[in-house]
Amino acid sequence: MKSTQQQARTLMMRQAQLVKNRQQSMLERAASEIGVEINDRK
Repeated sequence: MKSTQQQARTLMMRQAQLVKNRQQSMLERAASEIGVEINDRK
């Protein structure tokens, strides 16, 4: 069983990733609305 600290860390990392993905989507949508090209560097 995971320790409480490990569970908290996992939740925090997952939340941070969700926030990052949401921000990226919003930026991409805004950029497309104003006609800015996005260079995808993944």
